[in-house]
This record gives sequence, C-alpha cells and structure tokens, in this order.
Amino acid sequence: MSSRHIFYFINVVLLCFTSIFCNAQGDSPQLIRYTSSECEEFYFGNRHNIQNRILNHTITKTSHIYNIVVATNCERTAKGEITMANDTLKLRYHNFIKISEETIKINDSITEVNEVFAEEFVECNCTYDLIYEISNLKSEPKVVTLNDEIIKKTKHKYKVRRGAPKYEVVNNDTINVIDIYGLKQKSHIAFRSDGKLLYNIYYVDNEPISGIAKISYDSKGFDRIELHKAHGKYSKRKYYKNEKLFKICDTKGAFDDDSNCIFAE
Repeated sequence: MSSRHIFYFINVVLLCFTSIFCNAQGDSPQLIRYTSSECEEFYFGNRHNIQNRILNHTITKTSHIYNIVVATNCERTAKGEITMANDTLKLRYHNFIKISEETIKINDSITEVNEVFAEEFVECNCTYDLIYEISNLKSEPKVVTLNDEIIKKTKHKYKVRRGAPKYEVVNNDTINVIDIYGLKQKSHIAFRSDGKLLYNIYYVDNEPISGIAKISYDSKGFDRIELHKAHGKYSKRKYYKNEKLFKICDTKGAFDDDSNCIFAE
C-alpha cells in the first residue's frame, strides 16, 4: 500500500471516529431551558423539614420537563446543569461568582488567563421552584438526583413522617385532622368544658386560613368577642353584648388592632 493510500485510509478512519463522537454528543440529553422562581422565604426553624422533591414531570413530543422544589441558601439557584450517567439523571443548581482573575504571560504571543470562582452564601434560606427542560432524554430515568442527593416525586413539601393520621368524626363531619406529617388540615374545632365554642378554623399544612380563630367570653364588658380570619390574615373582630351583635371592627390583618368599627343597629 502506497503512502498516499495509507494517508487516505487514516483520514477516513479519523473522520468516522469524529462522526461517531459528534453523533453521540448530539444524541445525549441536553438542557434546553432552566428557570428558577424568586425566593419564597420560610421560617428558619423549618429549614430541615422541607423536602427537595420532584413536584411534576411532564413529557412532551420534544422534551422532558421537570418541576423541582428545593430549599436552599438564598441566591444559589441562578444556574442549572444536567448530566446522565447510566439510568441516573443528575440535576444541579449553583451560583458561582468570579472573585479574582490572574493573567500569566507565557511568551510574546501567548497569554493565559486564570479565573477563580466561588459559590456565594448569604444569611437566609428560601424555597425555589426550578424548571429543567431536557431534550434527547430517550426514556424516563430510574433515579433522579439533585446536587448528588436522590429526589422523588411527591406532592408534599415536608419530609418527616410523624405516624398515622388522627381525626374526629362529629355529626358525620371529619374534623381536627392531623396528617401523617403531624400537620393540621381542614376544620379544627374546640369547645370549653361548659360547651361554649373556643374556635372553628380551617387549616392547610398547619397554617390557619379562615374561620373563627379565637373566642373570648365575658371580656372587656362584652358577652363574647370573636376574632375572625380570612385568606390567612386576621380580618375582623365581632363584639356581642347582651347576647346581641354590638359592633364589627376591621383588624387590618393584625391580631390586636381594631379600626373602622361598624355598630349594629
């Protein structure tokens, strides 16, 4: 075989390997869209109870879309990355900032620039909704990790299972529900020993949303004072005198303040 034929053969082999490599890259999963929500601040004491999870996974004709909920240090979700290893989809989020730059002159024509990056940490914790849209994902991964920790699909944001749910049934109504995570759900009702109502409030994930949050009896010259909630905020206070409604006051969302009182006829 002549040297010209050998050279031609080597080039053909190299072209074949290059083509295979490029096609392999083109067929590998690619992150085509990544977004992060704004910080949804939560109570610092609950930071260990928030579960990083897959909230939703949607498959379209061209991509897989993962909606991820994560609790992390603030300002850390600006950038997203993905890799695929066997049957594991590895998702990552981070926020690196450049802290220094070093220029090294190798010779008259070559200069090397080294950039040093570090991840920024701030004194707050938040929850974020992250969207990873991925193309060329041929099948659903058996395992999904987020920053090297396995995450699963679950609708609930709390990770600590407390035990069996608890509830009461009164007049065919299920009340005072405490779910498997130890959180109050639905209507919670309590009475004094003399049978008088103390509260009747609707809960979602331990958060009182609407209803009568508190009733005080024989207080400040009134038979009964009711504190009401609506849409998660204190909304009004009702005063009863001589067993009749005396006035209704707007609390402006606060527990104690009264304003804009309207007197009953």
